[in-house]
Amino acid sequence: MSQASNFKISDQLNKEWAYSRRGCEISVRPRQIISPETKIFAMGSCFAVEIRNRLRALGYQVFPSYTDIEFDGATQSPGLLPKRDNINHYDTYVMRQEIELALDDKCYDPGYFWSVPVSQKFSKMGWHSLFQDPFRRQVFAATQETITDLSTKIGACIRDGLAAADVLIFTLGLTECWRDRQSGLFVCMGPSDLDDPLLQRVEFHASTFAENYSNLVAIVDRISTVFPNKTVVISVSPVSLGRTWTDEDIVVANMTSKSTLRAVVAEVCRQKPGIIYWPSYEFAAREDVFKEDGRHVQLDAVDRIVDSFLNALSPKKGE
Repeated sequence: MSQASNFKISDQLNKEWAYSRRGCEISVRPRQIISPETKIFAMGSCFAVEIRNRLRALGYQVFPSYTDIEFDGATQSPGLLPKRDNINHYDTYVMRQEIELALDDKCYDPGYFWSVPVSQKFSKMGWHSLFQDPFRRQVFAATQETITDLSTKIGACIRDGLAAADVLIFTLGLTECWRDRQSGLFVCMGPSDLDDPLLQRVEFHASTFAENYSNLVAIVDRISTVFPNKTVVISVSPVSLGRTWTDEDIVVANMTSKSTLRAVVAEVCRQKPGIIYWPSYEFAAREDVFKEDGRHVQLDAVDRIVDSFLNALSPKKGE
């Protein structure tokens, strides 16, 4: 048996609360699915970004390799690339869209991209128009042609990563979603407040257990059909909602969101035993591992979660 942080890695799982150190020790079974040569794909919320960063720092080959995307900085702006890999996918609708497009070798229709007002940032760069790919976080370009080119490159990066990786990690973020009224597709991020003109373009959708279950099953079924030998790992992000668009208090709404996703993952894992659940959410819930904003996880806690994950899923010493 090995132990790291508050994860106990053992074939004998704790079955009684009395042995969990007041709920602060989480027991997980060891599995032999990762070696130093294993290629890992991670998609999801901003917590997935930290997972990718930690895995890269440990020497693993990680996908999607967004930092390898070549783009024209004079006319294209893919989030914070190349400094930070932050092309996030927060909800199961957006993730399902992305996976299905990738596996069907398709791209988003250029007609789905938005023409938006030129912000001060891009005005200073000399841009006279601004187009957005709304399905990925903060992806902009100066023209219709350049946003189409950039979106196509991001899609190809995701498709190539799915094909190259051995282990696929999906981190589910939230259940509060936004649908484009014109295309019917779900967008990565919604309005910032009630005065945001984006409210004229998108509509709020509080996704249900059944909808998220259907989306997650569709994702894993498509992957298993195309890539039957890949291992799927699912986690629920411990990063809380920034705000809620429901009529609930933010703390209550966050619990609604996270508990719905956690129940969805549990049911999918029961139905499909080959899928692995990693308890990142439970880890963060048992102690204060958050930054000053109370939402995002401190990097040392991310390191402990990822290191424990690798410890549990890597071959034992001497084998």
